[in-house]
This record gives sequence, structure tokens and C-alpha cells, in this order.
Amino acid sequence: MKLPTLTESERTKRDALSRAARPRIASTIVLYTGSRSNPRILMGQRSSRNDFMPSVYVFPGGRVDRADSYAPFHGDINTRVERILETAYSPRKSRACVLAAIRETWEETGLMLGRNEKWTRNISHESWDAFRRLDVMPDLSNIDIFGRAVTPPHRHKRYDTWFFIQKFEGDCSVVADSGELSNVDWFTFEDIEQLELQRATTMMLKVLQDYLRRPKPDPKIFYSRMHKGRYIQDGFPE
Repeated sequence: MKLPTLTESERTKRDALSRAARPRIASTIVLYTGSRSNPRILMGQRSSRNDFMPSVYVFPGGRVDRADSYAPFHGDINTRVERILETAYSPRKSRACVLAAIRETWEETGLMLGRNEKWTRNISHESWDAFRRLDVMPDLSNIDIFGRAVTPPHRHKRYDTWFFIQKFEGDCSVVADSGELSNVDWFTFEDIEQLELQRATTMMLKVLQDYLRRPKPDPKIFYSRMHKGRYIQDGFPE
């Protein structure tokens, strides 16, 4: 993959900052239906009023919340995901990253990734309480990981984002627009070529296509970040 370079506008923005914002941990998940060779992928369009990546189409996702460390769950992350995430974080924080992707999917698309199971623990979080009221236990089973990307330092908001993936076997029609995403739908790769995308999303779509083509996942995931003004793209864990 050809490495991107900073534009003059991006260099100007970076130089104007007194210091780079600290990246916050975030999670996103690619849900797809159909075959790996011709999938339909869940995406939605961010609001034009959003001050970070306005108007573009993205996968559901967002920042990891403290409550994600305490939400109950069914199953557990697979050994590959566990090994990769626990290179960076504790076991609890690693699970929180996966749970954050599940929660954000609900908040942004109305889709709950879980199984019917009662749980009574109230963790005083609006979204997780919605799962509890509907007797849906978030399910970590069958979620894999394919990438990690850190927002470059010229951005006023930065995220250290983990990219998860799962084949969705449920009712595709239950997805809906939210206050965060509009035009939520399932798109083929051909459809996505016609959408407005941010550069990082275009990059991760190429990584996704490579992941789906492989008969089994690599031990490492794609890792993109910037160091001293240069983009670096290699594998994680290093």
C-alpha cells in the first residue's frame, strides 16, 4: 500500500498546534453479510455538523468508555484477538475495546450484537441499560480484529482506533439512522466507491479487502500511525 503524505494544508494545521492532542482509545467494527468475496458492509454517514470527519461514511464506532470495562458479556474474545490486544492493554481493557464496538454499533445503527440472556446488574450507563432492559447480553464470540490506526497529530481530535470484524447472521433490516449516523445501510464494495469517504476509511477498506481474501488471518494486524512527520504502516504486535 502506498504511504500517504501530509498535504500543505495539513502541515500548516500541524505547525499551528502548540502540541498534538493525545489519542483516545476507540473501537470500530465492520459488520458484513454475504460471502467474503462479495460482502455487504454496514456503514452510515456522519453529520455535516460534526467537527470530526463531517459528512463522510464510516463504520460504526467511537471512543471506549469507562463503563465498557464493567459491562457483562457472553463468551470471550478469541485467542488471536486476546494476544494482540493484551500486547497493549490489560485483559479488562482489552475486553472493553471489543465491548465498546458493540455498544457504539447499538448507539449509531440500532443493531444489538448479543444473545437473549437476562442480566440484572445496572451499571448506570444509558446504552448498556438498554441492553439489560431488552435481555440482550453482548456477545464477544466470533469477533475478529484486522487493523489499528492512530489519527495523525495535525488533527484537533485524535483516536487510537482498533478495527474489529464480524460476519452478521441476523436480520439486516433492523438497522436504522441515529443522531450520529444517517443513511445507515449495507453496501457492497462497488457501492462504497461512490460514497464520500475520509482518507483513513479508504485505507482501512483496502486492508479489509486483503483480510477477507486470506484463508486465515495473519498473526499480526495492519498498523498505521505517524512518527516525526512520516507515516508508518507495518504490523502489530511489532
